[in-house]
Amino acid sequence: MKHALIAATLVLVAGTTAGCGGSDGPPADASKDDFCGNFKSIAADMGKLGADAKDSDVVKAIKDAGSKLEDTGTPSGIPDDARKGFELEVKKIDGLDDNATKDDLDKLGSDLSDTEQKQVDAFNKYVDDTCGTGDSSSSQ
Repeated sequence: MKHALIAATLVLVAGTTAGCGGSDGPPADASKDDFCGNFKSIAADMGKLGADAKDSDVVKAIKDAGSKLEDTGTPSGIPDDARKGFELEVKKIDGLDDNATKDDLDKLGSDLSDTEQKQVDAFNKYVDDTCGTGDSSSSQ
């Protein structure tokens, strides 16, 4: 599944509850185990929903995943562009309406600029390289 749906289901990723940037953003000192553990947990939670899950259940699971990601943050040493991609995914997830549909989720990253898309791609690559997810798909 795409990170925006993992972290937006994830992503990435990626979603979630507060504005980005500055000292008020997600932590930047997470352990690798906590950071990567989120993605394994999110994937398991999403898998439990099944293919016939109601839109409201999927959106709730994604928003919950985004909250987990935001609360944990990223490990120190994450490249700046990947961190910005993480923050974008978290912001997108946070902005999801509780009444969003699966179609809305599919369009989650469709309004990203080229620069923003490169940042999200950098985050997705960072997750793949760091956590060994094997899913290097972008959020679109």
